[in-house]
Amino acid sequence: MFKKIPIYSLLLGLTFYGCAGVSTAKMTEYRTTVGSTTLYDFQTLSEKILNRHRFFVDRTEEIGSGSTIETKYEYSKPTNEELIQGIKEIRYLIILEARRKGGGVGNAYTVRAIVRAYGRFTGNQEWVDIPINRDIKMRIKMFIADLKSETENKIRAF
Repeated sequence: MFKKIPIYSLLLGLTFYGCAGVSTAKMTEYRTTVGSTTLYDFQTLSEKILNRHRFFVDRTEEIGSGSTIETKYEYSKPTNEELIQGIKEIRYLIILEARRKGGGVGNAYTVRAIVRAYGRFTGNQEWVDIPINRDIKMRIKMFIADLKSETENKIRAF
């Protein structure tokens, strides 16, 4: 009985030691899955919805397993909380990526949206990763809902 106590305390100590390295910082990237579609529909519908929501396409890139669309930076006003932290400017961008579904068989692609936010602090000229604020997240959620609705309404045979 007493031989097991040091083993249990060692395991408990290792558990706490392993959990101590976990960060509690906010996420600086927002990712969400939009749905499945064909590559043609991804390209046409994404650009249509991006234009509707006033996001401008910066570049489109064909990758081996699909395609990505990257928007130009959108500049947003800092919230009061961000101003208190010393952030004077905020910008963010959206990256839409379509990756072939199911190991490369068929015409189905999974569409994912990735949003990255950057901030510039007072007295510093460098852009650094910052957590995405509520205003940006709400605008992105409206865009994603619109894109998801369009892709679901435009179902093609895979």
